[in-house]
Amino acid sequence: MFWPSLVNLYILPLLIVVVITAGRRFPFVAGSLLAICWISIFHSILIDWNKDKNAKILKVEGEIISLVGSNSDWISVDIVLIDSILPRGMTGKLRLFWQNPPPISVGQRWQLTIKPKPITSILNQGGFNQQKHFVANHIIAKGKVISGKLVSKNSSYRTGLIEELTPVLRLHASGDLILALVSGDKSLIQNKRWQELRVSGAGHLFAISGLHLSVISMWILFFTRFCLYRFLPVNHRRNWLLSIGIAAAGAMFYGYLAGFSISTKRALVMILAYILFSALSRHSSSWERLLYALFVLLLLDPLSILSASFWLSFSALAIILWTITRYYDSKNTLRNARVEEKIEKCDTGYFERMQRKISPAVKTFWAVQWRLTIGLGVIQAIFFSGTSMVSLLVNIVLLPWFSFLLIPVSLLSLLMFILATRFGFDGRGMFDLSALLMEPVVWILDYANSLTYAWLPLSDELIAALALLCLGCYLACNITHSRWRWALSIMMLPIALQSLFLLFSLYDTARWQVHILDVGQGLSVIVEHNKRALIYDTGARYGDSFSYAERAIKPFLVSKGINDVDFIVVSHGDNDHAGGAGFMIDNYPAAEVISDINPLQNLSCRPQSIAWQQLNIEILAPSTSLPGNNGSCVLRVDDSNNSVLLTGDIEKQAELALITAVKLPHTLKSQLLIAPHHGSKTSSTEGFIDAVAPELVVFPAGFRNRYGFPKNEVVARYQKRRIPSLTVGNEGQVSVLFEQNTMKVRTYRTDLAPFWYNQVFRFGLVQNPE
Repeated sequence: MFWPSLVNLYILPLLIVVVITAGRRFPFVAGSLLAICWISIFHSILIDWNKDKNAKILKVEGEIISLVGSNSDWISVDIVLIDSILPRGMTGKLRLFWQNPPPISVGQRWQLTIKPKPITSILNQGGFNQQKHFVANHIIAKGKVISGKLVSKNSSYRTGLIEELTPVLRLHASGDLILALVSGDKSLIQNKRWQELRVSGAGHLFAISGLHLSVISMWILFFTRFCLYRFLPVNHRRNWLLSIGIAAAGAMFYGYLAGFSISTKRALVMILAYILFSALSRHSSSWERLLYALFVLLLLDPLSILSASFWLSFSALAIILWTITRYYDSKNTLRNARVEEKIEKCDTGYFERMQRKISPAVKTFWAVQWRLTIGLGVIQAIFFSGTSMVSLLVNIVLLPWFSFLLIPVSLLSLLMFILATRFGFDGRGMFDLSALLMEPVVWILDYANSLTYAWLPLSDELIAALALLCLGCYLACNITHSRWRWALSIMMLPIALQSLFLLFSLYDTARWQVHILDVGQGLSVIVEHNKRALIYDTGARYGDSFSYAERAIKPFLVSKGINDVDFIVVSHGDNDHAGGAGFMIDNYPAAEVISDINPLQNLSCRPQSIAWQQLNIEILAPSTSLPGNNGSCVLRVDDSNNSVLLTGDIEKQAELALITAVKLPHTLKSQLLIAPHHGSKTSSTEGFIDAVAPELVVFPAGFRNRYGFPKNEVVARYQKRRIPSLTVGNEGQVSVLFEQNTMKVRTYRTDLAPFWYNQVFRFGLVQNPE
């Protein structure tokens, strides 16, 4: 997770020799080196797909494994490349975008002609790391489909069943949730429903995992065992072996319907291990079976460690096992002794006996739930920059409902649907009872989402402090030596300091930061001071479902703990600068909007000075409202020692007007310059560069953008003056810290998160039209 790079393949033979040599005397070292070799080989085989890295057009053959989404006349699909040599688990996948496609379904094989693109994506603090997600899911490239030829229609049974279920379940308001519960297919779940599942902390109930497989295995085991011992009684283990064998088959079929996701495979391995050990009459602890599941999963897919579901799944089970073993070891021994002593003294009634049976189960259930809420809440905060505040109550209510009613009834409805359709009957009414049982769940999800503080966004600093607090409390409760307890109390210091900062605003007023966010081929800059912000431009928006403001800017502000935005500056009306303005204004209604765009305007872009947080904001241009790039609002922010110049998309004419309009020669001079117009050759004239004389220039240009920004001749002008430059698309987020007379620069790929999966993945040849 934290390696800067994987091991070079040329070193692997040496490591393997060390593994063989150290195997007996140092097994832990040998095992660790073997794991390093395996993950490096696995990743190398996965990404080493196409030898011609400069290919503009590729012909590929692949099987469609997922219909990701659609927008207008475009669809996005995932395909797995057809490779007869490598096993399917080590074969790469492609994320393809197809305009006006023919009818497509999962399982079809296509011969496709595509324009390949790399998986390199935008990278910002707090934002969704798409390229990490792609690597975890074995997606090695993206591409645009030019043409395609259908090779075969070999759809799997699961695909055909989902195609039959989808139109039937669309008739029910909760059909999207029922489809996810019985088949693992989440294609019907819309953004609003995802929001409800995230806020309520109930998403795991619809990701087929240990709960679901355990419930179905338990019900099948009880039913088959009852029938066999009732109607075919024998004196040996035949009926027991048949019962656990049928339960294993039922769990495997349910796992197949779920598409064998990470959580499903983990739970399935554990259940099958338990069944195997039971059949062999071999004792194994729950921890042993958990380690078997972990080993098998990492052997089959070592890149799964990059996914949030891996950590949530195994952490949840570890917390459950730890709680149950600890609870029964510490509580039940003494309780059972007292109960036995009481029974010996006097006979007890029926209700007292039931209470003795139910009470430990209820207390154990409560202990598991609150521990899961805390433990998984921290993990959820690390991956999603926030946690659900109502998940404890929601899960206490819904877990028994799912275990005893919803899961068995839904799967029984699925079985009846399969039988009815196979014999030619109408299966549309088979899920009516499931839909009825799902109505309380839908109501709870909707109600939880309506609560103001159901979802608590957390900054990176606060998440780290909370993680240390939880670890410190756990160690303090499990270490008996008083000196160590006092020593561990230092782990609670960060959360105390965070509370003091929040209560008394004890921030360093001499430090301020400028963050140039990675928003593709667009611009968004955040000036941060004392946990307050000025936002300059908001990136692009595409259609009704995608906005860089929602995907990058708002998550960044949350991760930095910035709740107050005082100014939103919209330089001009181009989509790549103003596309997310509406979203940001809606989320920060108290912010003043500086723009010449109506009706956004609170303050115009006419030259003026504004005092803000011990900083001076100077609006330098334009002197009159102008259309187009030269009407961009130009800002200079300084603290009398350090300054940044924000230029929007101004071109040569505006640069010349800016140079001649300023009254003092130092007015334009700035340590940091955000390059005009993304580094276009229509901007960054030599006179303008000399007037600004920056110590660093940052080009807000997307990786491999279709315009070819920044232009080589523009970069050469800065290099000629020995001015270092950074391009956001190559570096990810660029953060500049100003403190007294110093300027410290940090980039996402090099400094903030310099991990191997955050490197720049290159593929294909760049076309640079102007």
